Amino acid sequence: MKRERVTMKIYGFNSYGGPEVEEFLDVPEPVLRPGTVLIETVAVGVNPADIKVRSGARQAGFPVEFPMAMGREAAGIVVDSWRSPKSEEFAAARVRPGQPIPPAFPVGATVFGSCAEGVGALGERTLLEESSVAGAVSGLSLERAACIPVAVGTAFDAVSELDIGHGENVVVLGAGGGVGIHAAQFAAMAGACVFGVASEEKKDFVELRGVRHVPSGPGLAERVSEAVRNVSGPSRVDALIDCVGGDALRELAALVDRSAGGNGRSRRIRSLADKETVAEVGGSGVRRRRTSEVFGDIAERARRRDFEISLSDVIPFGNAHDAMRVVEGGHARGKIVVTFPKGETPYLAEGSDVE
Repeated sequence: MKRERVTMKIYGFNSYGGPEVEEFLDVPEPVLRPGTVLIETVAVGVNPADIKVRSGARQAGFPVEFPMAMGREAAGIVVDSWRSPKSEEFAAARVRPGQPIPPAFPVGATVFGSCAEGVGALGERTLLEESSVAGAVSGLSLERAACIPVAVGTAFDAVSELDIGHGENVVVLGAGGGVGIHAAQFAAMAGACVFGVASEEKKDFVELRGVRHVPSGPGLAERVSEAVRNVSGPSRVDALIDCVGGDALRELAALVDRSAGGNGRSRRIRSLADKETVAEVGGSGVRRRRTSEVFGDIAERARRRDFEISLSDVIPFGNAHDAMRVVEGGHARGKIVVTFPKGETPYLAEGSDVE
């Protein structure tokens, strides 16, 4: 039995370009398809990558179906699942008679995950990739859960891939942003001594997470070398996580130990911002693990307060333009989240404080 499609509002774009192409649009809700879960959106994490998608900078590797909602990570309430007993798509996909039917996410369940291909997050309803969907964890607000699939998950994967260990010196370039502040915390959890490069305005924000702040700007490599030397004697940098790119990445890469890379890969340099420059200096990007298991593990760690999902601001959907401008300006401290208020927003009651 097919669900009747309804019209919903999104914040997105109908063509590539600058901020001027962003607008609120009325569109049909996404069509449920194999491997997806439809949710009523409660919270959406906003990331610099969303700006690159809107500008057209990621056309080669990121599918866009106009009109496209912005955003790639969301949390909300399950409306339907392709594995629902009523789903024609799921019935057609069951090719082996008698095979066990995996449990569906029931209608009304509270979940979070990555958006399905060609679907954006900033809509009243959105479609999540089922293989990435994890159930909400008691004690962790959906505002924070919505930050896991992109920013927090990327940080987690970067630290895991670099195989960072106790006593190592790790530099995080762009430590005050959504990925950087979480990468810094994960590296510290692994026992590393973490040096976070960020603007002077973000010094307190970074240091409150147990990170040694190094001011950004000209002469960066000298300041990082001095900071490392003051702590550990030799100015050896074991690993670098970059969220900025460009000359700053190139400058700090020269400090990184040239021994074998983490897990037998390239040099222990990972960039989330500049794939050309990181390849030039012998590092690489990060291989993402967008799975329910990984996202559930991160959520449980956050619930236990092993680390903090750092929110800069929570902005209502009606002011989505403001959220995009903060992220595009590059001055957010941690994560920006857009919410879809439902009356008294009971989903957001616990742990919804921001910086």
